[in-house]
Amino acid sequence: MPDASNIVDLRRLLAERFGAAVRPRATPQRDVLATGLPALDSQLGGGWPRGEVSELVGDGPGSGSAQVLHAWIRQTAQEGQFLALADGADSLDVDALEPAVLARLLWVRSRSADEALKAADILLRDRNLSRVVIDLKLCPVAELRRISSSLWHRFHRLTEHQGTTALVLTPLPLVSGAACRVRMANRLNLATLQAGPDVTAQTLSFELLRSTAAAGGAAQEAVG
Repeated sequence: MPDASNIVDLRRLLAERFGAAVRPRATPQRDVLATGLPALDSQLGGGWPRGEVSELVGDGPGSGSAQVLHAWIRQTAQEGQFLALADGADSLDVDALEPAVLARLLWVRSRSADEALKAADILLRDRNLSRVVIDLKLCPVAELRRISSSLWHRFHRLTEHQGTTALVLTPLPLVSGAACRVRMANRLNLATLQAGPDVTAQTLSFELLRSTAAAGGAAQEAVG
């Protein structure tokens, strides 16, 4: 077996002769959009993956999923972009958002999951909209369980083709083939909610249930 000094000399010689050709290739980085919440971005590898469908699971009131939505709307406005929201239960609290932020939001108010999904199908086909949220969190679970997996497949194809970043808010894991799935891991009390968005953001915690790596597209899911 060659000693260590010989191996070092060989590597140096190869580097001098061939340069970058013999260096290991860097792992390609996923193209992402910042969520507006540094703690969430760190778990996602920078933000929501562009051109894919992600899922945020928040069960019941006080889960914090609405605050995550507000943070992304604010982040979108800060970047001078627009976000479209298909609201399945007409539940967006517009009083929680500043007028300048609301000016960057296209809000489609729906009365059922079916209406919201039909609206989302149209929104995802519009090349002028690079960010689409489908809020199904407050829709009846019976409605959500009737959603065909073929619909999610179609949404995946649309986001990939159009380069749209889509986020679905749900009360339980629902979106088959989601590029990433995050579950809200704590509850917010009334005092925290009244303290303002900056304080609320610091108290939010997340559990990454599923993540699809950019290289090779391999899915990794939490077990247990």
